[in-house]
Amino acid sequence: MALKVPVHQFTETQSIQITRRDFLYVSNILSVSRLLMVPFIFYLIYRAQWRLAIVCGAIAVTTDLLDGFFARRLEQHSELGYILDPVADKLAISAGIFALVLSKSTFPLWAFYTIVTRDVLIVLGNGVLAYKAKMITRSNLWGKCTSFFLSIALMLYLLRPIVPRLPDNIEFYSLCLALVFVGISTVSYARHMFRVLETQSR
Repeated sequence: MALKVPVHQFTETQSIQITRRDFLYVSNILSVSRLLMVPFIFYLIYRAQWRLAIVCGAIAVTTDLLDGFFARRLEQHSELGYILDPVADKLAISAGIFALVLSKSTFPLWAFYTIVTRDVLIVLGNGVLAYKAKMITRSNLWGKCTSFFLSIALMLYLLRPIVPRLPDNIEFYSLCLALVFVGISTVSYARHMFRVLETQSR
Protein backbone atom coordinates (compact mmCIF):
# COMPACT_ATOMS: atom_id res chain seq x y z
CA MET A 1 0.00 0.00 0.00
CA ALA A 2 1.35 3.41 -0.95
CA LEU A 3 2.10 5.76 1.88
CA LYS A 4 -0.03 8.90 1.95
CA VAL A 5 1.44 11.96 3.58
CA PRO A 6 -0.28 15.38 3.82
CA VAL A 7 0.72 17.56 0.88
CA HIS A 8 1.95 20.40 3.10
CA GLN A 9 4.62 18.11 4.51
CA PHE A 10 5.80 15.97 1.62
CA THR A 11 5.34 15.43 -2.07
CA GLU A 12 4.80 11.81 -3.02
CA THR A 13 6.30 10.64 -6.29
CA GLN A 14 7.47 7.43 -7.91
CA SER A 15 10.63 9.18 -9.11
CA ILE A 16 12.18 12.62 -9.07
CA GLN A 17 10.50 14.05 -12.14
CA ILE A 18 11.96 17.31 -13.44
CA THR A 19 10.91 18.69 -16.82
CA ARG A 20 12.26 21.52 -18.93
CA ARG A 21 9.11 23.51 -18.25
CA ASP A 22 9.97 23.57 -14.54
CA PHE A 23 13.01 25.73 -15.28
CA LEU A 24 10.74 28.37 -16.85
CA TYR A 25 8.61 28.81 -13.73
CA VAL A 26 9.06 32.26 -12.23
CA SER A 27 9.52 30.80 -8.75
CA ASN A 28 12.30 28.48 -9.94
CA ILE A 29 14.02 31.24 -11.90
CA LEU A 30 14.13 33.28 -8.68
CA SER A 31 15.59 30.31 -6.78
CA VAL A 32 18.24 29.78 -9.46
CA SER A 33 19.12 33.49 -9.32
CA ARG A 34 19.62 33.13 -5.57
CA LEU A 35 21.93 30.19 -6.17
CA LEU A 36 23.95 32.22 -8.65
CA MET A 37 24.36 34.96 -6.05
CA VAL A 38 26.03 32.64 -3.53
CA PRO A 39 29.65 33.18 -4.73
CA PHE A 40 29.08 36.95 -4.88
CA ILE A 41 27.71 36.98 -1.32
CA PHE A 42 30.73 35.02 -0.12
CA TYR A 43 33.24 37.19 -1.98
CA LEU A 44 31.75 40.54 -0.90
CA ILE A 45 31.61 39.56 2.77
CA TYR A 46 35.07 38.00 2.73
CA ARG A 47 36.49 41.17 1.15
CA ALA A 48 34.66 43.31 3.71
CA GLN A 49 32.59 45.07 1.06
CA TRP A 50 29.84 45.51 3.60
CA ARG A 51 27.49 47.82 1.72
CA LEU A 52 27.52 45.74 -1.45
CA ALA A 53 27.16 42.58 0.62
CA ILE A 54 24.07 44.02 2.33
CA VAL A 55 22.54 44.95 -1.03
CA CYS A 56 23.28 41.48 -2.39
CA GLY A 57 21.88 39.87 0.76
CA ALA A 58 18.73 41.98 0.61
CA ILE A 59 18.16 40.89 -2.99
CA ALA A 60 18.61 37.25 -1.98
CA VAL A 61 16.08 37.61 0.84
CA THR A 62 13.65 39.30 -1.53
CA THR A 63 13.91 36.48 -4.08
CA ASP A 64 13.27 34.01 -1.26
CA LEU A 65 10.05 35.81 -0.34
CA LEU A 66 8.95 36.20 -3.96
CA ASP A 67 9.57 32.64 -5.15
CA GLY A 68 7.07 31.27 -2.65
CA PHE A 69 4.59 34.01 -3.53
CA PHE A 70 4.77 33.32 -7.26
CA ALA A 71 4.65 29.57 -6.76
CA ARG A 72 1.34 29.95 -4.93
CA ARG A 73 -0.02 32.77 -7.04
CA LEU A 74 0.75 31.17 -10.41
CA GLU A 75 0.27 27.60 -9.15
CA GLN A 76 3.77 26.75 -10.30
CA HIS A 77 4.61 24.03 -7.81
CA SER A 78 7.21 21.55 -8.98
CA GLU A 79 9.60 18.98 -7.59
CA LEU A 80 12.45 21.10 -8.92
CA GLY A 81 11.19 23.99 -6.82
CA TYR A 82 10.97 21.80 -3.72
CA ILE A 83 14.67 21.06 -4.19
CA LEU A 84 15.94 24.45 -5.37
CA ASP A 85 14.29 26.67 -2.77
CA PRO A 86 15.72 25.13 0.44
CA VAL A 87 19.09 24.40 -1.20
CA ALA A 88 19.40 28.04 -2.32
CA ASP A 89 18.46 29.24 1.17
CA LYS A 90 20.97 26.99 2.90
CA LEU A 91 23.84 27.76 0.52
CA ALA A 92 23.29 31.53 0.58
CA ILE A 93 23.12 31.69 4.38
CA SER A 94 25.98 29.23 4.93
CA ALA A 95 28.21 31.03 2.43
CA GLY A 96 27.55 34.36 4.12
CA ILE A 97 28.24 32.99 7.58
CA PHE A 98 31.37 31.12 6.42
CA ALA A 99 32.71 34.33 4.89
CA LEU A 100 32.02 36.16 8.16
CA VAL A 101 33.97 33.53 10.08
CA LEU A 102 36.90 33.75 7.67
CA SER A 103 36.88 37.54 7.83
CA LYS A 104 37.46 37.32 11.58
CA SER A 105 34.19 38.98 12.52
CA THR A 106 32.56 38.45 15.90
CA PHE A 107 30.31 35.73 14.51
CA PRO A 108 30.74 32.72 16.83
CA LEU A 109 32.43 29.73 15.27
CA TRP A 110 30.32 27.31 17.33
CA ALA A 111 27.15 28.84 15.86
CA PHE A 112 28.49 28.33 12.35
CA TYR A 113 29.19 24.65 13.07
CA THR A 114 25.72 24.25 14.59
CA ILE A 115 24.02 25.70 11.51
CA VAL A 116 26.10 23.72 9.03
CA THR A 117 25.57 20.47 10.96
CA ARG A 118 21.82 21.01 10.91
CA ASP A 119 21.82 21.70 7.17
CA VAL A 120 23.96 18.65 6.39
CA LEU A 121 21.69 16.40 8.47
CA ILE A 122 18.57 17.70 6.72
CA VAL A 123 20.11 17.24 3.28
CA LEU A 124 21.17 13.68 4.15
CA GLY A 125 17.73 12.95 5.59
CA ASN A 126 16.07 14.25 2.44
CA GLY A 127 18.32 12.02 0.37
CA VAL A 128 17.28 8.98 2.39
CA LEU A 129 13.59 9.88 2.00
CA ALA A 130 13.97 10.41 -1.72
CA TYR A 131 15.65 7.01 -2.07
CA LYS A 132 13.56 4.89 0.30
CA ALA A 133 10.17 6.62 0.41
CA LYS A 134 10.23 8.22 -3.06
CA MET A 135 9.43 11.61 -1.57
CA ILE A 136 10.79 15.12 -1.65
CA THR A 137 10.53 17.09 1.57
CA ARG A 138 9.12 20.59 1.39
CA SER A 139 10.25 23.36 3.71
CA ASN A 140 7.77 23.69 6.53
CA LEU A 141 6.95 26.75 8.64
CA TRP A 142 9.79 26.12 11.09
CA GLY A 143 12.28 25.83 8.26
CA LYS A 144 11.10 29.08 6.71
CA CYS A 145 11.29 30.84 10.09
CA THR A 146 14.82 29.51 10.55
CA SER A 147 15.95 30.90 7.19
CA PHE A 148 14.28 34.24 7.90
CA PHE A 149 15.80 34.79 11.34
CA LEU A 150 19.23 33.57 10.24
CA SER A 151 19.07 36.08 7.39
CA ILE A 152 18.18 38.86 9.83
CA ALA A 153 21.08 37.90 12.12
CA LEU A 154 23.48 37.78 9.17
CA MET A 155 22.35 41.22 7.98
CA LEU A 156 22.89 42.68 11.46
CA TYR A 157 26.43 41.28 11.57
CA LEU A 158 27.03 42.94 8.20
CA LEU A 159 25.58 46.22 9.46
CA ARG A 160 27.76 46.38 12.59
CA PRO A 161 30.93 47.67 10.82
CA ILE A 162 28.86 50.32 9.00
CA VAL A 163 26.55 51.33 11.85
CA PRO A 164 28.59 50.97 15.05
CA ARG A 165 25.80 52.66 17.01
CA LEU A 166 23.55 49.64 16.71
CA PRO A 167 22.28 48.49 20.12
CA ASP A 168 24.93 46.51 21.96
CA ASN A 169 25.03 42.81 21.02
CA ILE A 170 21.81 43.02 18.99
CA GLU A 171 23.34 40.83 16.30
CA PHE A 172 24.25 38.17 18.86
CA TYR A 173 20.80 38.24 20.42
CA SER A 174 19.20 37.90 16.99
CA LEU A 175 21.51 34.97 16.29
CA CYS A 176 20.43 33.30 19.53
CA LEU A 177 16.80 33.68 18.48
CA ALA A 178 17.62 32.19 15.08
CA LEU A 179 19.38 29.26 16.74
CA VAL A 180 16.22 28.50 18.72
CA PHE A 181 14.45 28.03 15.39
CA VAL A 182 17.41 26.00 14.13
CA GLY A 183 16.80 23.55 16.98
CA ILE A 184 13.02 23.49 16.55
CA SER A 185 13.20 22.98 12.79
CA THR A 186 15.76 20.20 13.18
CA VAL A 187 13.48 18.32 15.57
CA SER A 188 10.48 18.99 13.31
CA TYR A 189 12.17 17.63 10.19
CA ALA A 190 13.60 14.64 12.08
CA ARG A 191 10.19 13.68 13.49
CA HIS A 192 8.57 13.82 10.06
CA MET A 193 11.36 11.84 8.42
CA PHE A 194 11.43 9.08 11.04
CA ARG A 195 7.63 8.88 10.99
CA VAL A 196 7.60 8.43 7.22
CA LEU A 197 10.40 5.85 7.24
CA GLU A 198 8.76 3.93 10.07
CA THR A 199 5.42 3.83 8.25
CA GLN A 200 7.15 2.90 4.99
CA SER A 201 8.85 -0.10 6.61
CA ARG A 202 5.58 -1.64 7.80
